[in-house]
Amino acid sequence: MEAETRREQILSTLSESNHPVVARVLAERFGVSRQVIVGDIALLRAEGQEIISTPKGYIRRVETHIHKRRIVCQHQYQHTQEELYTIVDHGGQVLDVIVEHPLYGEIIGGLNISSRMDVDDFLKAIEKNHTSLLAELTDGLHTHTISAKDEETLDKISATLGEKNLLYK
Repeated sequence: MEAETRREQILSTLSESNHPVVARVLAERFGVSRQVIVGDIALLRAEGQEIISTPKGYIRRVETHIHKRRIVCQHQYQHTQEELYTIVDHGGQVLDVIVEHPLYGEIIGGLNISSRMDVDDFLKAIEKNHTSLLAELTDGLHTHTISAKDEETLDKISATLGEKNLLYK
């Protein structure tokens, strides 16, 4: 199979999937190594394809929420679940987390969290992998890009996070 055809089929597979697809599964399907898939994904992204890498695998971003906003938060690890639950319980999706690192500049981590189950899976993955949040690099200061069906929903999410003292002041 030619590389271009494989990349088209990778896009098709990701578009048709309702769940993230791990590189190993794509590699097995197309008879190549995992590293070839990682390279294919990089080339597809360079072409402008919205492919997100999550802890559960690759997904193709489908814009189901039209309105986006960046919110700046600051809290410690123990408030992460409350922050993320607040966003998804009010109808929002957490697209990413962004921190400003003194050496590397802006670091962005794709999240794509849209339900309590996604939040729980994310927090379990942190524990399982003995890792930490990006926000721990910046004393809890971080930005999220969130999306929702309308501006009113984004306003409600921001207001509730503010009431819970989870926004940066």
